[in-house]
Amino acid sequence: MALHHRGPDAQAQTRVGSAQLGHARLSIVDLASGAQPMTDTTGTVTIVFNGEIYNHLTLRRDLEARGQRFATRSDTEVILGLYLAHGVAGFARLRGMYAFAVHDARDGSTTVARDPFGIKPLFWTRTPRAVHFASELGALLHEAGVTPTLDLTSVLETLTHRYAFGTHTLYEGVHRLEPGTALVISAHAEVRHVRFTSLAEEVERHRAPGAPAPTDAEVRARFTDTVEHHTMADVPLGCFLSGGLDSSVVAQRLARTTSEPIRAYAVGFEGATSEASELPYARAVADVIGARLREVQVSAADFADLAPVLSGSLNGPLADPADIAMLKLSLAAGTEVKVVLSGEGGDEAFAGYPKYAADRYARILGPAMRSLAPRLGRRSRVGIAADALARAQRPDRWLRWFENDAAPVALMSTLMRGGAQPERARAWVEDRLRAYPRAWSDLQRMQVLDLESWLPNNLLHRGDYTTMQASIEQRVPLLDLELTPWAVALPDRVKLSGLRGKMPVRRAFASNLPRQVLTRPKSGFRLPLAEWLREDPTLRGMVHDHLLAPNAGLRAWLDRATLEGLLSPAALASTGGAKLAWTALCLELWLQAAHARAPQAAVPA
Repeated sequence: MALHHRGPDAQAQTRVGSAQLGHARLSIVDLASGAQPMTDTTGTVTIVFNGEIYNHLTLRRDLEARGQRFATRSDTEVILGLYLAHGVAGFARLRGMYAFAVHDARDGSTTVARDPFGIKPLFWTRTPRAVHFASELGALLHEAGVTPTLDLTSVLETLTHRYAFGTHTLYEGVHRLEPGTALVISAHAEVRHVRFTSLAEEVERHRAPGAPAPTDAEVRARFTDTVEHHTMADVPLGCFLSGGLDSSVVAQRLARTTSEPIRAYAVGFEGATSEASELPYARAVADVIGARLREVQVSAADFADLAPVLSGSLNGPLADPADIAMLKLSLAAGTEVKVVLSGEGGDEAFAGYPKYAADRYARILGPAMRSLAPRLGRRSRVGIAADALARAQRPDRWLRWFENDAAPVALMSTLMRGGAQPERARAWVEDRLRAYPRAWSDLQRMQVLDLESWLPNNLLHRGDYTTMQASIEQRVPLLDLELTPWAVALPDRVKLSGLRGKMPVRRAFASNLPRQVLTRPKSGFRLPLAEWLREDPTLRGMVHDHLLAPNAGLRAWLDRATLEGLLSPAALASTGGAKLAWTALCLELWLQAAHARAPQAAVPA
């Protein structure tokens, strides 16, 4: 089965009516009787399900009071009961992460649904005779027997913005199911979309202008509640600990749930200076909360070994170097646990990215930035901020903050000459912004926009893919319907102070975490990629062999001289140049594995 790595404990499939359902199980809850596909006690509905429902015990009690009977204690069966009682509308009551398909024998329909945050991926496509769906693109295309055609606009968006927007994927006619949405497939393969949960509506429900700031005790209680719900498991669990504020708070709350030291996992890089390493911060947190910290060192050899695993398939290129570190970390964690909690989503929920604070000054600083930005370029955080603030229109500015600089300009130009449409991303953003309530602040619009695009199509997708490659489940307690909309709805003055965000979190946990973690500036993975690409013979040889091969897939878009230029010592002397080369390698691995060569386009002179 193409999804074996997502569920190595058991694989099964069944035919029910017009539906063929298959499942690969990673056993976490109800190990003895939670096998899938699962049918309810009346034989009416059958499900395959990926994820966890954290409030399933509460839902079970409500359903039992209505006369529903259960044969297992799994959360999977609760979804069936909820569907029988309330239909698709009942999915709004689910608190968790999920992608599932429910076949209804009463009318022959199959309903496919995805959680409101898009934590779990779900892709679908239509062929002349059927509708197909799967948790990964590669498995979907394999099962559907589809020969993929590249969506050049999605390739361009992936290069420019790190992901394809909306429901688009790298392949024409292959779609992501939108978060909080069900795809109802009739017995005759007709489809309709039903939105059952809207993040915007959830935020609006919590919004209370003029309300006092939450107390520290209330903030801690909400964090405790979500972390405790996310510990639901019948197998060992741990957490990823970067030493950043979000993962540290999650680890601290997790440590309170048990008398035993929790397992925590942190990553370091061979050759990285202590100033660039996250390990000192992770160690400080582990010492304070009494965690058992396992440090995982990533080397140039890991980049050479793991790049083909992440990018060498129909699932697409994962070109962020941090993904290699995440996979290595996940493989290490997978030797001890099946579930890991992480701090993903905290920046979007509590306005932690520097862009959220800086954007408040766009109207004042914009004119000055328009003259300063060209001189600074985007080589530093100051330059990136100046470049974004120079954009007068909100959609342009908000897209520009996270724009990817590791995208070969010649390649993007060739894609556009081949028909890629760079304006599609902006149009999607404009549509979303028009739909948000007028009373929202720009900060709240930015946060929800990121929750609806940046997270599900980029960070969560990458996190799910890397952890599931190691056959472990990543849970993200800071993305929770009882926490996240409430946090976004808080007034700007509560979340931001000057150029700092996450103020409620910083205050609430001031006495629980080391000071250097609470005051640490926002920082991503820092690794010596440029040095490795220049000096490590194995990694350098691998990159050269792929990019300069006569039959390289990228040769349909770039000539040899351009590819050689990406690998020159001068180009690899900087972090930006190294990321350009790495992006090109990941694209090449994907193109080779997919056996999909781009349409011939004019090669730049």
